[in-house]
Order: sequence, then C-alpha cells, then structure tokens
Amino acid sequence: MIIAVISDIHDNIWNLQKALAMPELQATEAMLFCGDLCAPFVIHLLGRAYSRPIHMVFGNNDGDVATIIRNSKKYSNIHIHGEYFRSLLGGRELAMNHYPDKAREIAENGGFDIVCYGHNHIAVNDEMVGDTLLINPGAIMGYNGGELKDIPATYLILDTALLKAEVYQI
Repeated sequence: MIIAVISDIHDNIWNLQKALAMPELQATEAMLFCGDLCAPFVIHLLGRAYSRPIHMVFGNNDGDVATIIRNSKKYSNIHIHGEYFRSLLGGRELAMNHYPDKAREIAENGGFDIVCYGHNHIAVNDEMVGDTLLINPGAIMGYNGGELKDIPATYLILDTALLKAEVYQI
C-alpha cells in the first residue's frame, strides 16, 4: 500500500495546495495526517482535494477541535482519531500521534511496523527503532518555529510493502 504522510500545515494553505497537487501524493491509496491543521477550514481543502481515506490525529495547535470535527463530518473519507491512531494498513501494524517523544515510546514498546509523528517539523524517513520504522513527514508549513527559520516544506510517501518512506519537497 502506498500512503501519503503529512503534518503541521499551520494554515499554510498555499503549501498545502501545492502538496495536494503533486502527482506522487495523488497516486497514494490513503493519507495519514500527524496533527496541527490549526484552523478548521483547512479540513475543507483536504476533503475536496483528496478523495481517498484520510486518517488524522490532533496536534497541539488544533485549537477549535469541535469545529474541526464538525467540518470533517462533511467528508466521508476523513476520519479523526483524537490523539492516537492505530490500524492495520497495507498488511502493516501502524500507529500515529503528533509528538516525537510519544511516538518513540510507542516504537520502543514494539508491536508496530510503522510509527508516524510530527510536531518538530523535521523530516525523518529511515529511522529504525528495533523492527519499527519511525517516520516524520516534516512540515507542510515550511517553517521551524523552534529555530525561527524557513525550512523546506515536506511530506512523505510510505510504501508499506517495502517498509520504506521517501521525503518529497514542495
């Protein structure tokens, strides 16, 4: 299964629209979103531009959660899972949340083939924790708030059969 993994949009609709138009992203079978949409209207951009399943977790900058949930109900392909998501996708046990430390703990505890996270805006596509692939798509936002500097806007394409993720710049 080929899966798009994105995170940390932070209302940068311009970068989001560019990412959603990328042929590699549109060729995927599902999308994982690791948190930080920010404004509830961003759900509409995702729901209209990507028709396959979108699995989402909340981040620390998703302020109006009630409206995000309400908006998501307009799209049958959007599934919000709270702070944690776990599922069998493409024959792989997968978990996702927003925070690097929590994702690492999940990976260290075992039982998952893939663990996805966001938050720090740093793309990681090849870290192995035991037998678990630990990945971060970076940030659609294209900015690192901790260091106060521009960084490339990125997302990942995950191939569950090969247990491999590739970073794409927008």
